[in-house]
Amino acid sequence: MTSREHRLPGFVELAELGAGAQGEVVLARHESGGGPVAIKYLATGLLGDTAARNTFRDEAQMLKRVVDPHVARLLEYLESPWGAAIILEAVAGRPLRKVLDGHDGPLTPEAALVMLKGSLLGLAAAHAVGVVHRDYKPANVLIQDDGQSKLIDFGVAVLTGQGGSAGTPAYMAPEQWAGEPATPATDLYAATCVFVECITGERPFRGPALETLRTEHTNAPPPLDRVPEPLRPLVERGMAKSPSDRAWNAYEFVGQLETAAAQTYGPDWERRGLFALGAIAATVATTVPLAILGGALVAPGAASTAAGTVTSGLAAPGSIGYAQGTAAADFAAKTGASASKGFLGKIGGTKGAVGIGTAGVGAVIAAWVLWPSGPGVGGESRGGIHAYFTRPGLLTGQPHMPASETPSMDLIITVTPARVKPGTNLRVVQQFRAKTPAGAKYLPGGRRQCFGENHNRTDVVNNYEFGWHSTDAPSEGTNLAFYRVPPAELKELPTGTGAVFVPAKSKKTGESQPYIEAECAYQSKWTETLTLRVPGPEILEPGTYLVSTIAPMRITGTREGVSQETMGTVNEGAAPVIEVLDG
Repeated sequence: MTSREHRLPGFVELAELGAGAQGEVVLARHESGGGPVAIKYLATGLLGDTAARNTFRDEAQMLKRVVDPHVARLLEYLESPWGAAIILEAVAGRPLRKVLDGHDGPLTPEAALVMLKGSLLGLAAAHAVGVVHRDYKPANVLIQDDGQSKLIDFGVAVLTGQGGSAGTPAYMAPEQWAGEPATPATDLYAATCVFVECITGERPFRGPALETLRTEHTNAPPPLDRVPEPLRPLVERGMAKSPSDRAWNAYEFVGQLETAAAQTYGPDWERRGLFALGAIAATVATTVPLAILGGALVAPGAASTAAGTVTSGLAAPGSIGYAQGTAAADFAAKTGASASKGFLGKIGGTKGAVGIGTAGVGAVIAAWVLWPSGPGVGGESRGGIHAYFTRPGLLTGQPHMPASETPSMDLIITVTPARVKPGTNLRVVQQFRAKTPAGAKYLPGGRRQCFGENHNRTDVVNNYEFGWHSTDAPSEGTNLAFYRVPPAELKELPTGTGAVFVPAKSKKTGESQPYIEAECAYQSKWTETLTLRVPGPEILEPGTYLVSTIAPMRITGTREGVSQETMGTVNEGAAPVIEVLDG
């Protein structure tokens, strides 16, 4: 146990949530009020161990990179002479391990698919910032009463390309057993193993000895006979022995999952799956009664958060996550225009700004690296952009706003086919996600007070805007921008001039922008599909091009008198690449 002198000062402990060799996790709240949090302490006996401290610190750094509603959120990492602690935001939930153990038989196919989809979205967020979890397993997936899931515990995570054989043997990919470099495909293998366990009631391989498990994961085919026939292709690809034969990234796997689920179980599969999974999870009691985690612990004006129990890498029967919404909301037609809820119909084809604004804001940082198209993709190319602010308080007018609360935008672009000739029909799909906190006030130390969507206050996040500005695009219609390589650089965002613009037809679907009270933020999303016929060499000469709906491909913040450098505007990612062949 962590001794009293090595505890965080100023916190009242409510319950012990888990303990193990690395340390322990407690449920606590600050003496000044506010919602409960989970604090993971490094064990007192390890404080003098440099390797142990580095491992603990690395876990926090991995958590800091990953920001997504399907991943448990880091609030703070603190290290000083008194000790070391990782602070997580608490949410009500149970580990999938506990749900499966407490349920008689396998989950319904819809419930298993919902679980897999949520996990894949969480893994996609980790992969987007270069992090491979390496220990995806039922104990590290938190299921909430509404059926939504959160990924937890990045204790053995590494950056993509790093090797090692850490993990849980029952779910380890063949390359992990060999100590080879970890990639996003490593996590997809483990996620598929857990999916098989959910839908069949048994782990895919059940060798009693470590060497038997190694042989089965390395050589034995996946147990397709126990999986419903329409879902076997998902399992076969997800558990392929070679990483190059699996889906290259989690977003691609989600697309395949959704297609198979809709075709097999109907368009309403996800709603039914969430209901079924949530109903099962709700029957599993948490170690700490939720009644002690409610509003009675929250100071007036503070954001209330419920909590479950926690493992976070320790041996505990329950688990805790932290809530994080990807927000967004209001799209403004021109630079400096006041924001209003709703979506602008043209993205990338309009001069001026297409962005997000609000009268109150706070969000999340993610150093975001885009994965290029991988082996076996063939006629498809991917790219995208992630934007955030390292000093968001200067954008939003809240000096105490922490960097972890930054407004953010994600745009993922998929181009098909990647090699074209004049006359080829080109299809571009872009998926937009963004977070725009609203109605939040930040106190010294970064603590957030949330006054809701319909607040009537002047001291909350207010009067800012962020979005992209297609200053070079034609003023009429929707256009795709083609940047020639060179002078444009591969794997970089094209921000210069000189793009060739080609008119395209556009259709947007799935627009939504709910206000998430727990996040004190709007969460917006949409998908846009653009189609065009590739023009001849008089317009688009043969060669390699970067493709974008934004010209230049960058997102900026807008607040009077504050520069992009001052607010720390960051645009990260890479544009999709296509090759135009000689007709």
